[in-house]
Amino acid sequence: MDILRILATLGAALLVLGAPGLPSVLALRLRPLTAVAAAVPFSLLMAAIAAEVGHLLGIPWTIVSPLLLGLAVGAALWLPGRRRARATPADDPSPAPNKEATHPATGLLSRRRGRAGALLIGALLGGGLLLARVLPMMGGVFAVNQTYDNVFHLNAVRHILRLQDASAWIVGGMTALPGEETYYPAAWHQLVSLVVQISGQGIPLASNVVMLLLAAVVWPVGLMVLMRTCTTAGPVGWIAAGTLAGVTGAFPVALMYWGIVLPYFLSMTMMPLVVVVVAHLAGLAPRSGQQLSGVQLAVLLPVICGAVTLAHPQGVFVGMVLGLPILVWGTLARARERFSPSAVPGHRLWPLTVLTVVALAGSAMIWLRFRPPESSAVWEPNASRKEAIGQAISLAPNATPTSIPLGLVMLGCAVAVLLLSRSRWLLAPWLAAAAMSALTRSTPVGDLRYLLFGNWYTDNNRTTAIIAVAAIPVLALGIESLQRWAGHHRPALSGPPGQVAAAAVAVSVLALGMLSPGARVNQWFFESAWQTSGLLSADERALLEQLPEVVPEDAVIATNAWNGSSLAYAISDRPVLNTYMGFQAEPEVHLLNAELDEARTNPEVCDAAEELNVEYALDFGPQEIHGRSASYTGLNEISETGAAEVVLQVGEAKLLRMLPCRGTDGSMNP
Repeated sequence: MDILRILATLGAALLVLGAPGLPSVLALRLRPLTAVAAAVPFSLLMAAIAAEVGHLLGIPWTIVSPLLLGLAVGAALWLPGRRRARATPADDPSPAPNKEATHPATGLLSRRRGRAGALLIGALLGGGLLLARVLPMMGGVFAVNQTYDNVFHLNAVRHILRLQDASAWIVGGMTALPGEETYYPAAWHQLVSLVVQISGQGIPLASNVVMLLLAAVVWPVGLMVLMRTCTTAGPVGWIAAGTLAGVTGAFPVALMYWGIVLPYFLSMTMMPLVVVVVAHLAGLAPRSGQQLSGVQLAVLLPVICGAVTLAHPQGVFVGMVLGLPILVWGTLARARERFSPSAVPGHRLWPLTVLTVVALAGSAMIWLRFRPPESSAVWEPNASRKEAIGQAISLAPNATPTSIPLGLVMLGCAVAVLLLSRSRWLLAPWLAAAAMSALTRSTPVGDLRYLLFGNWYTDNNRTTAIIAVAAIPVLALGIESLQRWAGHHRPALSGPPGQVAAAAVAVSVLALGMLSPGARVNQWFFESAWQTSGLLSADERALLEQLPEVVPEDAVIATNAWNGSSLAYAISDRPVLNTYMGFQAEPEVHLLNAELDEARTNPEVCDAAEELNVEYALDFGPQEIHGRSASYTGLNEISETGAAEVVLQVGEAKLLRMLPCRGTDGSMNP
């Protein structure tokens, strides 16, 4: 009953992503939409802290730890949140007067139920269309991504479950020497491990469900929160923001196959909330019932930034690219107000100026101090400067063609925001992200490329993903601004007919993006990462699923991560000799990788197998990802040298049991 397995996993994922953070968002009295979005970073932070506390105190890893921590934090926030509730009117007050708020909405959308319906429509359209696009390209929710990094991510979840310890240092230690611990951003693995625990389902299914939830729910809801709390947009803009969540393949689609860099993907899905808190810091969020209070902002700022950082440190640099232009814009706007004849009382310039200067200086230091070594900056440009500009403006994913129609729409919406909107500050992060998108595709290899993009290993896919966070709000607000302008000149268009027409325009823009040449190329990239057998074929996966019936729980299996056999750790729940392609290990491991097939003729190999408890081996053939072949020579001909015998076979995939051999002391090792 696959549907029951999916529903069990979905329910567990919703619990893990929302329950630990629920007490805090309730205590803060956040507005419903903001509370839904903020529950995810709160839950992530509770899980991450609980994992480290459990590691230090020896507490086994379960959902109980983040839930209890979430309750404690929620209790601590209850009193400040209660004061906020007393100071806030029960109903949603109107925005501060401006030319856009004269006719913000009429008809059904002017009522509370209508506004709630608009949010629901935006979320359903955006999330539903993303799922409808992505699931066929994946080949189903049970599929296994066939990329390099996925071996680590799936096995790291199993590592947590086996050790009952979800510390980031334990996850990093999976590929370190025995007894050593190194840090690895483990928020993704912590969340997925809890989903596996609660649902009782397999790791690939749990990983896929969490990924799809983040893309289809967390991402579009975050965009709508940004529009509702930080801009003058009304229901049309909210619907458009949710609907357009999948307008560009640069994000979230590209990061659902590239790498696959799931921790960075997790960080990026929360990035609209970073824009929300920075816009409030800069004083750019319009006054309304949706505006965050000082207490709410003081809590949400460190929580959201902390969650983004823990998900993946590169999220910090994305936050700089998007946040610094907002602070600069806010400072300049405050200066203009301060020195204008109609200065607004109480709007003090110097605190924001100091904050902006400190942020700029601190960001410059962090940018240079925490940049990875230049040897890791291996990705090269793939477009001319002219091509790159067109691709950036048209929101084309990396290494895909320009879409002229979508580019013209993007420019038209940017002009509409500039001329017809009071939320022009959205253009600042969009211009910064567009510049990064164009430059990463075209800047030649050298010092400048490393300076600008070395923080992302000069990986074009990671950098071009940033533009989605900034461009979609500009598109959404541009569409609504044009509808308001049309309604001002033709009053009939200010009501439901104009609102329906604007929603239809948003769907049309989404279609432009999903049917663009870049989207078609992106689809090929996606399917190549999911629906091939470069890492794990159908026969090999079937063997791994049968393997627990044959191999004892404590028996170690000799595997080759390059050909997918090391996924026996994640899928079969059996220890393997090599959990990932890159690792540190004692000499005995390297000896077995090179010469295990000589166990019956080489006593040293026999002793190494005995010491490491290697009782089985997987032979998945010489084919490996990245065009490699037969990296571990000790496994290449193990079924032909007499060192092991086949005990399970599916197609060409074989499980072998090691045969008795003679060690250096002359005794027979079983």
